[in-house]
Amino acid sequence: MDIGENIRALRMREHMSQTDFAKRVGVTKKTVSRWENGQSFIRGAHLEKLAEALNVPVGDIVGDAPEFKSPTADEPDFEHASNLPNAFQALRYPVYKIERSGNGTTLRLASHAFAPPDVAKRHPASVFVRMDYREMTRLYPVGSLLLVDQRLKPYNSCTAVALVDNAAIVIRRYLTGNDTVVLSSWSHDAPSPDLMLDKRRVRIIGVVVWFQASHDVRA
Repeated sequence: MDIGENIRALRMREHMSQTDFAKRVGVTKKTVSRWENGQSFIRGAHLEKLAEALNVPVGDIVGDAPEFKSPTADEPDFEHASNLPNAFQALRYPVYKIERSGNGTTLRLASHAFAPPDVAKRHPASVFVRMDYREMTRLYPVGSLLLVDQRLKPYNSCTAVALVDNAAIVIRRYLTGNDTVVLSSWSHDAPSPDLMLDKRRVRIIGVVVWFQASHDVRA
């Protein structure tokens, strides 16, 4: 199941309509509908509210929800791998890609991919973001899947996925001072100019904690 399906199933389990659920979380019914249909990215700030409203840990929303899954009797349940040895268990995450939208960019659900069990255990409240641009090619090959932890606070020199001016999604090296954020491009190609912005113009979606190279992606 993906995030939208998990939200719908958990909401129905709590006997809440989309309208009731929207009021509890503090968004519109349209927003809930877009979440459940995979048409809108759910930001980290909302994940905590969703989990509280649904009485579940965040991992049950962003990962597979075993209680709603019915694997066949003849196949191992690779989705959440509860019947496999611990060494082979993994967590499936949604994969988002950056797309043009109006005057900026947004994140759109594209597919799903697995992270290794040790990584998944440390970062359950995460999503993959596909790096289709060249701003960070000194660190990640184009096409890589970047695992983005939405709970982790950014720190100097980390790679962050950020929303700038509520319009554009960027993947950049993060540096901050008292009131300023610098988002730097680390590229082997012609680098994009650094963005030096007032902190109020930048919303951090999450911090990159692991990546899967493009040649190894099966998403």
